[in-house]
Amino acid sequence: MRKVACSWDGLVTCGYLLVIVLGYVDYVTGDYSLLLFYLGPVALVSWLNGARGAVLVSLLSGLARYLSDYYSHSSLTFKPWNSLEDMALIAAVAFLVLVMKKMMTEPQR
Repeated sequence: MRKVACSWDGLVTCGYLLVIVLGYVDYVTGDYSLLLFYLGPVALVSWLNGARGAVLVSLLSGLARYLSDYYSHSSLTFKPWNSLEDMALIAAVAFLVLVMKKMMTEPQR
C-alpha cells in the first residue's frame, strides 16, 4: 500500500486561491459582506505558513475586500475606512492563530 504525502504547500496555495475567489464572489454579490468567509483561509495559511504567510494572506484579503467594495458600490456609498476595519479584523485573527499555534506547540514548563 502506497503512502499519500500531504503537501502543506498545496494547502497554503489553495488558501491564497480561495481568498482570490472569495474576493470575486464578494464583488459579484455586491452589498452583502462575506468578511467571515475570509477568516477560514486566513486561519489556514497562518497556521501552516507562519508569520510571513499570515501577513501576506491578511494583506491579500484586505486588498480583495477593498477592491470588491470599491467596484461594487457607487462613490456615494463606498467608505474606505470600512475596508480598513475589515483588514484590521483579518490581521487580528491571523495574529491570534499564530499565538494559539505557538501556545499549543511549545512544551509546558
